[in-house]
Amino acid sequence: MRGKTIIGVAVGVTLWLGAVGAGLCALQRFSSRAGPAYLPGPAADAFLSAHRRPGRPLVVMAVHPLCPCSDASLAELGDLLARSHGTCDALLLQYQPANGLPDWPVDNAPRQLGGVTVPVLLDRGGVIGASLGAATSGHTVFVNERGEIRFHGGLTVARDHRGRAPGQDAILENLAGGEPALTSAPVYGCTFGPECRDDTSP
Repeated sequence: MRGKTIIGVAVGVTLWLGAVGAGLCALQRFSSRAGPAYLPGPAADAFLSAHRRPGRPLVVMAVHPLCPCSDASLAELGDLLARSHGTCDALLLQYQPANGLPDWPVDNAPRQLGGVTVPVLLDRGGVIGASLGAATSGHTVFVNERGEIRFHGGLTVARDHRGRAPGQDAILENLAGGEPALTSAPVYGCTFGPECRDDTSP
């Protein structure tokens, strides 16, 4: 009887460890899968020129208000702005469904990020974001002081994870007058849409 009990416990522990391991693997796969992202389209230049102060670099981030990863993206944008020491302006695009759902959260009040007041522009249907290549929350576009797009992509290292990412370093190198080889980076977040879906590919 004692032997059967020991075997039963061993089997139970083995199954539990297997379940925990599978769960951790699934979580790791989820957090490290990037969402879709595209090159800025022809309409991007006109939008960026209209919202950029002459001679000033600008970073634009498109966010989904319901995406759980948006907080990490915004925190990294705040770190970037703090580390830029006032040399860069910023703008947030907040996604709104095209059909204007009545219970959709709307907050276009300016945000304080990294000591910088960042205006918020509501993006109905994600049209503006799409022109910038944004299909995933956290997609960021950086334009230098000459109005040239020098970076597009994400600023986080994984879904809903803080941490210094290559995209942030590339933008800071641009601000310092360098020519980083990196011009894009994966974007970790939910796809823009009323349901805030995870449309990442396995």
